[in-house]
Amino acid sequence: MLDAYNTSKEIGEAAPEIAIFAIGAIEQHSVHLPLGTDWLGIADLAQRVAAELDAFLATPLPFSMSQCHGPMAGTVWLKPKTLAAVLRDVAHSLFAQGFRKVLVLNGHGGNFVLEAEIRRINLSNPDLILLMPPIFARHPDDPVIWDKGPDVHAEEAETSHQLFINPHNVKSGRVDYLPPVGREFLDYAYMGFISEHGAWGHPSYGTAEKGEKFVAFRVKLIAEWARQTFARVEDLRQARGGEA
Repeated sequence: MLDAYNTSKEIGEAAPEIAIFAIGAIEQHSVHLPLGTDWLGIADLAQRVAAELDAFLATPLPFSMSQCHGPMAGTVWLKPKTLAAVLRDVAHSLFAQGFRKVLVLNGHGGNFVLEAEIRRINLSNPDLILLMPPIFARHPDDPVIWDKGPDVHAEEAETSHQLFINPHNVKSGRVDYLPPVGREFLDYAYMGFISEHGAWGHPSYGTAEKGEKFVAFRVKLIAEWARQTFARVEDLRQARGGEA
């Protein structure tokens, strides 16, 4: 794996085939998790996936579309068009230096603009392949890890991940709460209006052991998905004369 700690010369000489660009978020995560939960989590996964794929890891982006957490202290967000422009500029800069395969790892469920922008970039440049694995993808062989399901925010899964990679910044006093509304309400109202303490799920069930299992299987799944999907897209493009 190569990243920002390497020199330009080292990266150029190694000429990795794949570049990885991870996108996190800086937003409230209830009373027990740090603001950087999404960023820290996806940065950790991206580093592990980059090692599996022998890829270049571009420095993960900390900010994204966190408007729904806006009124709560510490939250920082980008407008959808800003995030799309950042992704486009990063992809073009990687392409300019020779990368033809870019794996985008999304660490925040609210970044709905990414799929549309990835589609536009791929259609506009037949020599570049941008891929983004589904954020909630699972493998059929994955064990059942969660007692209460993935839920939505600052829940069992995110708490477990942070307890594994970042335990010293996980606070006590976790608040379990399931709002009496559907997830689509995040399109209509701020999280602080839906859940007083900013949690949506059961963080009290989080453990470092669950987090370790989650990371191991998530890394395996993403690496396998990337290898297979890059190969499939290449085959499709060759079959269609570069138009896929």
